[in-house]
Amino acid sequence: MNDQQKKLVQTSFARIVPKSEYAAQVFYTRFFELVPEVKHLFKSELKTQGIKLFQVISFTVCSLDNMDELLPLLQDLGQKHVKYGAKEQHYQYIGEALLWTLEKVLKSDFTPEIQQAWIDVYSVMSAAMIEAAHQQTA
Repeated sequence: MNDQQKKLVQTSFARIVPKSEYAAQVFYTRFFELVPEVKHLFKSELKTQGIKLFQVISFTVCSLDNMDELLPLLQDLGQKHVKYGAKEQHYQYIGEALLWTLEKVLKSDFTPEIQQAWIDVYSVMSAAMIEAAHQQTA
């Protein structure tokens, strides 16, 4: 991920933050449409879960220039998600729901360049979490 992509992710995320509650609702609605069998894995209220989701995304977006700080957090999350019942194939659907949400919230501001930057960020996030999950189950 280059500096321009980091900037695109950071500026687009800044436009989502004021709408984070709505964005979280859109995200989870889409995620459960894609993978309805995971809904039972979410024990807390979805509003609370949405806050946690945006905290992780926010930390990730703010830490794109500091991978030494970011990767341990993502690895820890990957290990915790194993305990919650997350499976490797769920990460694909999370990525799809995330991109779908960004498009719905940002509308015409969700350019192909912004989309690709988010794909790259999510690829880093999910790869770190999946790798840690594999270590947890090994």
